[in-house]
Amino acid sequence: MRKVSKFNAGLALGSLTAVVALFAGASVASAQTAPGTDNTQVSQAAGAPSSAQVAQAAPGFDTSVAGQAAPGGGSFPGSFLVPGTNTSLKIGGFAKLAIMDDLGATNTVSPDVISDGDIALRGGTNSSLHGNWNFSPRQSSFFFDARTPTSYGELDTFIQADFFGQNISNSFGASNTRNARLVLAYGTLGPLLGGQTLSLWFDGDALGESVDPTASVGTMNGLTNRQGTVRYTYVAAGGLSFAGAVEQPNVEGVDNGGLSNTITAGGAAASGVAGSANAYAQKYPDFVAKARWDQPWGHIALSGVLRNQQVVTNGVARYDDSPGWGTYLSGHLNTFGKDTLRGGFMIGQALGHYLSDMGSAAGIETNSDAPGGVTNDTAVTKPISYGANASYTHWWTDQLRSTAMGGYSKVNVNTTSIITLASAQNGLDKEHIAGTANLIWSPVPQVDLGIEYTHYVRMVAGPFENTQSRGHMDRIEAETVFKF
Repeated sequence: MRKVSKFNAGLALGSLTAVVALFAGASVASAQTAPGTDNTQVSQAAGAPSSAQVAQAAPGFDTSVAGQAAPGGGSFPGSFLVPGTNTSLKIGGFAKLAIMDDLGATNTVSPDVISDGDIALRGGTNSSLHGNWNFSPRQSSFFFDARTPTSYGELDTFIQADFFGQNISNSFGASNTRNARLVLAYGTLGPLLGGQTLSLWFDGDALGESVDPTASVGTMNGLTNRQGTVRYTYVAAGGLSFAGAVEQPNVEGVDNGGLSNTITAGGAAASGVAGSANAYAQKYPDFVAKARWDQPWGHIALSGVLRNQQVVTNGVARYDDSPGWGTYLSGHLNTFGKDTLRGGFMIGQALGHYLSDMGSAAGIETNSDAPGGVTNDTAVTKPISYGANASYTHWWTDQLRSTAMGGYSKVNVNTTSIITLASAQNGLDKEHIAGTANLIWSPVPQVDLGIEYTHYVRMVAGPFENTQSRGHMDRIEAETVFKF
């Protein structure tokens, strides 16, 4: 992957791999330079253009010199001036085919993306499902990037879609229909950003490039961090920037009844157990803050999150409503030539999707079905969870590079008084380990041809009957990516 470059436009951005403008400057006149993010793993997951086009993909990533590139050209590379206006517009995207061979077993045949929690456990019903192939174009994406000068600075509007819509089944042998979905839709004006974009918690510069967009264990990946947000960023001197955001809340967790009782947002209830009338409240938004320091050698960032994970039941006492929290230290180091070392470590309580590969397993744990069938609606815990991810990218030539990546995540599951049923323990993940290695060739900047091998290990809180508490899976995945 290419080194992170600094852009010289008036707005400072942060956090997207190929598409998103996370940091806007304090003002056009006073904004300092700050790096964009360059992470192909996220760009392909979210449908954004990958590393060669990062500088042209998102508002603020304007690396052009003053003036238009050509008569009728817009204010930033690849854009054109909309006739009769002062708005510059860029239309772009890519067509991607992912070719996957699952050498191990999953509970879903040939999924388009791997969910570590879906890996079949040894001795389980699906543990013998090996050797499944899948050809998927669903990561293909297109976007519109419009920028208009105003008296308050540049107004940037960005909308992006891919084809991971509601049609999630594989209709092979028919039309292979793939429904479009909204990926990103946000605007920036000066230091203010609003809309659906990547979480401020996410650090694309700290993630290595991967063919499979979910290959990042122990961090926040590119599929589960798109949410409604309002953000303000102040860019200070010396490469420092500070940002704060309020983001879409999402109550996440599991009940002692097992995975069928996954706690979800929007008033959903656990089912099949006593106390199933629980309403899972979202009392306030997630609050995220980030401080980032950029230097020629790389960058370092420190993020924090505070989130409510309260559960309320009609007619009984409330669950423990202490907030969930987390902190995340991340960064990258430019080493030799174009090579880059990247990594991060996070820890917190009730992290949920902020630790992407764990998701609900890293949220709250409840026990609405106490021993003897007596409801116990105040039994709840917010487990400590943590994750680590590191990668190294080596450039063999200007067109050929490889990334080696490793990740680890763990949830301290309460099996003493909360998750007590054997069936629930068997369905609740407590550890994930993954290792990835790839080779990607870009014969021209608009094309990526890659192949990748990933090994996953899944461990659950406890064995159940003849099923073991561990499962593993190996995936070989190839890609063709053609950008426009």
